[in-house]
Amino acid sequence: MAPPTTPTPRRPFSPLRCIGIILLTTIIIVGLVILILWLAVRPHRPIYFVENGAVHNFNLTTDNRLTADFNFTLKAYNPNKRISISYARVEAQLYFGNEQIAFATWPAAFNQAVRNVTYLPLFLPAKNVTLYGDTTRDFKNERSAGKVDLVIKINARVRFKMGSWRSRYRTLRVICTPTDYYYSSKGFKETKCDTDL
Repeated sequence: MAPPTTPTPRRPFSPLRCIGIILLTTIIIVGLVILILWLAVRPHRPIYFVENGAVHNFNLTTDNRLTADFNFTLKAYNPNKRISISYARVEAQLYFGNEQIAFATWPAAFNQAVRNVTYLPLFLPAKNVTLYGDTTRDFKNERSAGKVDLVIKINARVRFKMGSWRSRYRTLRVICTPTDYYYSSKGFKETKCDTDL
């Protein structure tokens, strides 16, 4: 005759274990919902071009002080089918070499609808800016050769919108390097910009 088996004692109910299971299940469900929404919407970064540019009132003095009005047209394209973009603050800096020579901010916030192309006039005045080191010589040489290599850096606070959903604000960085920049709009070649979000 086999000896009687003793029943395995049941584990007592643990509230911490129950909370852990609920939290893990919630995290998995939320992650799946976010993944499905992401795949359905497929958000894309906006695309930017510098479409044209010109310089007015150019003056470079003998003591290396630059005054000029740099004018560009920035073309911003929102490639998203369902997501619009809201711009809060936009700042732009203009560089020659490693030196910042001009700075500007957009006067007001704006929204960009889905599949929309927005043209943004960019006015960057350089007012009595001192150029250092070899920058003056390089600037004069490039200008006399008919083109100047410039760098436009744009920082914008943006958020994405789809229906009633709003993302948090993020910093969009745009870097444009118009390398074939001439002193008339006829010689300017459209330049695609790099974006980082």
